[in-house]
Amino acid sequence: MLARASSRSPALAAGALALVLGTPVALATTERGRASATIVQGIVVTEAVPMSFAAVAPPPSGGAIVLSTAGTIKSSGGFAFRGTPAPGAFNARGLPHHPTSVSFSTGNLVTGPGPAMRLGTFTNNAASAFDGTANLNFAVGATLVINPNQTPGQYTGTYAVTVNF
Repeated sequence: MLARASSRSPALAAGALALVLGTPVALATTERGRASATIVQGIVVTEAVPMSFAAVAPPPSGGAIVLSTAGTIKSSGGFAFRGTPAPGAFNARGLPHHPTSVSFSTGNLVTGPGPAMRLGTFTNNAASAFDGTANLNFAVGATLVINPNQTPGQYTGTYAVTVNF
């Protein structure tokens, strides 16, 4: 009987091996991943004071005038100024102590009765983060390029101020 079982053993082993090799065994497990999101209030920016270069009498050759964030005007010479210049003033509301930066649009123009004048090279005195009450107040200065023989009159334009988280 032992001899008979022995003769069947190779056949059984071969059959079992065929089943194991012929039938793939799938091993799998499932784990749940987690996801979360925090929705924060968007930044709100408002203009408190419009930028004003006041009244400017340029030389015939034109040139650039620079309005600082403190409200002072500098020029290359030959300009006469009248009135009180004012930097733009902005208020932004965000998250307390959250880091921030300020950027400006490009290609800005002021237009009026004569050729358009370029407004650019913006500066600001914004802090690098919102304060503890989530406020960010800052002034904006810029450079205005006056064309040669610029036509007298009132000129206006816009520029975009972006406060970034």
